[in-house]
Amino acid sequence: MASRAELEAQALDKQIKDEEYVGPLSGIAIGVKELFDVAGADNSYGSLTRAGSIALTDATVVAKLKKAGAIVVGTTRSHEFGWGITTQHESRGSTFNPWNPSLVPGGSSGGSAAAVSAGLVPLAVASDTGGSIRIPAAFCGVLGLKTTWGSISRNGGMSLAPSFDTPGFLSVSTTLLTEAFFATAGENPNDLATLNTPIPSRVDHLFKGIHTVKCGISPNLNASVRSKERLNSILDLCNNLKAHGASFTEIAPPDSRECFEHFVPHQMAEAFHIHNTSMKLFPKYADKYGSDVRDRLEKASLVTASEYIEARRFATLVKNQFRQIFESVDVYFSLVGESGPSTISDPDFVVIDGSRQPLRNSVMPDTVPQNLAGLPSITFPYGSENGIPIGIQMTGPQFSEPILLAICSAMEKAGIITVPIPPNFEKQRSGDTK
Repeated sequence: MASRAELEAQALDKQIKDEEYVGPLSGIAIGVKELFDVAGADNSYGSLTRAGSIALTDATVVAKLKKAGAIVVGTTRSHEFGWGITTQHESRGSTFNPWNPSLVPGGSSGGSAAAVSAGLVPLAVASDTGGSIRIPAAFCGVLGLKTTWGSISRNGGMSLAPSFDTPGFLSVSTTLLTEAFFATAGENPNDLATLNTPIPSRVDHLFKGIHTVKCGISPNLNASVRSKERLNSILDLCNNLKAHGASFTEIAPPDSRECFEHFVPHQMAEAFHIHNTSMKLFPKYADKYGSDVRDRLEKASLVTASEYIEARRFATLVKNQFRQIFESVDVYFSLVGESGPSTISDPDFVVIDGSRQPLRNSVMPDTVPQNLAGLPSITFPYGSENGIPIGIQMTGPQFSEPILLAICSAMEKAGIITVPIPPNFEKQRSGDTK
């Protein structure tokens, strides 16, 4: 892939020299989460169950990025089959957090987030089923765009739970997120989820500034946020935006814990179907799965049809609740999780207020509501806790990516948000968007 990238760069140089048209991402080196096929590259999806498998063609999102001029320099680690939020594997190698290598980078797009944070690439392909873009974006202190369900084709990508799977991007720059989105969004006949996707249009000329934005915020922050640093970060953001003229309204978001309780059986049932019926890997190759994913599949086999149907019914209620919220506000701000990342030595647990509890339980309740409703969201770093950036997500209604990107760009230009550089990677990040 390195030699191919060099040849593509040379061809691009010739195009520029000959004054031929080059795309909006020309010359941008990108990493691709290993759940998306890249022709000629390993597509084992991070699992020994598919060891030695090589992709024959590019996934649609990869092909579109290449058409826009991006150069794929490598694939990035994912949690096995995308089913986990730590990007750790017992035998296939794991990803560490650039801010502190004793901590996890989040997941399942942990490799993409770490690569962007460390300055290996300024833009990387990722995906989000229950927080897999937003969690690593928060833990690694980068920008993460989770798109509307169905806005970008999933063709050529590994599916975890089809009702939620959403391609997206991690980057150091809103400009790169914007160009990647517009290069890839749109209908694809090979992905039924995209058949009702509108053609996205840029709103740069329509967006009048931060002072026009109507923001929503939960009134229960003081009671629900257990960390002083995390509470102060989102309150300070609100005050900063107010100082720039934005207005705030207290709204009643869906109950995060209830969302998580219904999301789990919904995701499990679909993931089990993929592995058992579609791919026919489980339980035939159960011994080749990582222990954590194998345990989840065993539990998933016990989900009943009634539990799945009830979970789908609840998802409809969440969609309607968000629809009402966005009748009065443009965007909704919330924290990504109650804690920062766990340690490499104890990846599935985190200590909060002296109590050891599952990392999933402390983070995913804040990310799954958007998956249940299929909504877009941008995560950005704001403040820090124990030397690790804190992630805040800005959620909008379906297909509102253009306005979310415009708001994020305005916050970037106003100096409200910046993407910090991990101390050990300042040299790599010195020319990250060139």
